[in-house]
Amino acid sequence: MKYIIHSFDRLKAESAARLYEETRDLEVLKIYWLANKRKDVQNPAVMPEMPEVEVVRRQLEAHILNREIESVELLHPKITRKNPEFKEALVGDQFKAVSRIGKLLTFEFKDYHGFMLAHLKMTGQFIFVDENQKFGGGHSLTESDFELPHKHTRVIFHFKDGSNLYFNDMRLFGYLQLVAPDEKESIWNGYGIEPGRPNYTWENFEPLFNKRKTTLKALLLNQKVISGLGNIYVDEACFRSGVLPFREVPTLTQLEKKELFKHGSEVMMESIKRGGTTFYSFLTADGKKGNFSDELEVFDRAGQPCYKCGNIISKIKHAGRGTHFCSTCQK
Repeated sequence: MKYIIHSFDRLKAESAARLYEETRDLEVLKIYWLANKRKDVQNPAVMPEMPEVEVVRRQLEAHILNREIESVELLHPKITRKNPEFKEALVGDQFKAVSRIGKLLTFEFKDYHGFMLAHLKMTGQFIFVDENQKFGGGHSLTESDFELPHKHTRVIFHFKDGSNLYFNDMRLFGYLQLVAPDEKESIWNGYGIEPGRPNYTWENFEPLFNKRKTTLKALLLNQKVISGLGNIYVDEACFRSGVLPFREVPTLTQLEKKELFKHGSEVMMESIKRGGTTFYSFLTADGKKGNFSDELEVFDRAGQPCYKCGNIISKIKHAGRGTHFCSTCQK
């Protein structure tokens, strides 16, 4: 297979290679790359993945519960799936809980007998504002994003105490959808096992590989099979497991499957603990950048030396996604 090397940092890669030849110290190499990241290269927008959405969920739940909704301002009907009852259904109610499955946020209310599903997609943002604070999570935030409402504001929840929750979405890919309890259950049941949930067990994980005629990455990205794993964390889990992401599923050994089971959960839990991964498209709901990006070993590191072996990290397009790997450390 021909590996396509992403080489926007070719000169720095050559400098790093010389550094490694002189020192043979991979820790020095890692420090070099963290200190010399290109700040002028704008990465393509990265959809917030499960750890990032979980961080937003926790922050929202800490701030918006038990505030009475005085009114709902709908500025673009597409966001609410053109539901004519969206505004009236929630007035006078309160958010009771915020839960999540995969990258889907689910809001429960005190009185409304139903749920609000929310998906950030590529450019969605939740921004909460009261007299003491402003915070937001989702697509990258700038100072102008807090001058609210603005042209990308789609829905505003006005609370009786004077605070507001804004949903912004530049591309209109995200949504807020009211659903009945049975519809919510049906949607949730469509998701696969998820790292961090009780159903993520080896007994449930192992059979997922049976009779699968596809590649490893395509399988791991399938939300009906394993919920929450996205492009960033699949690449990282495969690297930690020593397995190439484009391997055919039937070729995987039992030991490799066990490594994937372990690291698939491990990398997600580490990211949540550290606030998620930030490139140019994600801030937590309190406006802080996630800080797991410095722990990434392959994702977004194409053309740079592998921290483990010094080989150049490769990038190809596979399963419809940019895919990063080390051809030495992964087999």
